[in-house]
Amino acid sequence: MKLSRPAWNNVIIFSVMIIILLINTTNNRLFPEDENSSDALILPEHSVILALEVTFPDASSLMFERVGRAWKMTSQGRIIDLTNQQIEQVMFAWQQSSGLVQATDIIIDSNKGTQVAISLAGIEQEQKFTLYPLTDQLLLFNHQKQIWLALPSALSRQLTPTT
Repeated sequence: MKLSRPAWNNVIIFSVMIIILLINTTNNRLFPEDENSSDALILPEHSVILALEVTFPDASSLMFERVGRAWKMTSQGRIIDLTNQQIEQVMFAWQQSSGLVQATDIIIDSNKGTQVAISLAGIEQEQKFTLYPLTDQLLLFNHQKQIWLALPSALSRQLTPTT
């Protein structure tokens, strides 16, 4: 049996498509996606922060806005001097941090919380969080998902720069 050149092209194309489908189905079976793992992340994976506003309990605030590849910082009621690299580290901490999901019936003084509003690229609704620094951990309430996350207390200074 002799096949023409266009026929061999079709054979090659279909065999490559079958191999791709085979790889995709075995990959999904070998490495299933865990649906609960995304709940532990503060922000969605691969999100790009456009603006971050931090309002402290004493009514002072910090505003970070992306301007091209750099960051513009505006502070109100606080004297703070951060380099662009330090601001990038704050944004990286927000993008990469995750915590343990806690029970929904946490009782805490809401007046001592630090309010954070984050604008992400591709998401129209602003992401809102409230941070409650405790002695041994940092509690974070995600207003969109209505969940509490417990984070290490060392993240408090990384997520909200104060000096």
